[in-house]
Amino acid sequence: MRDAWGVTNDADRRWMVARLGPTPFKHFKDKVQRTNAAAEKLPRTYIRCLQWRNAVFDQYAETARKGGVWRYREMPTSHEPFVTAPREVADLLLEIAS
Repeated sequence: MRDAWGVTNDADRRWMVARLGPTPFKHFKDKVQRTNAAAEKLPRTYIRCLQWRNAVFDQYAETARKGGVWRYREMPTSHEPFVTAPREVADLLLEIAS
């Protein structure tokens, strides 16, 4: 778990593991269907956590980086920045929301 998620602090890892649950497979398979036309006008930001090496995420990041609909931001963190860097996540979310 420690190596896979990049959560190296033992207390943080225990806190996270106690709250983990299974991820439904359809989460990876089904497309998101928006039914509210106003949602298409909302700003979107893709946050790439650079310590989580994943070719699929890199493809999404590249699409967002090219601009257009998505804004692009990076964090020098694992895939679990809300555990490993909560202050930085909060600051970035506040920046995005403003």
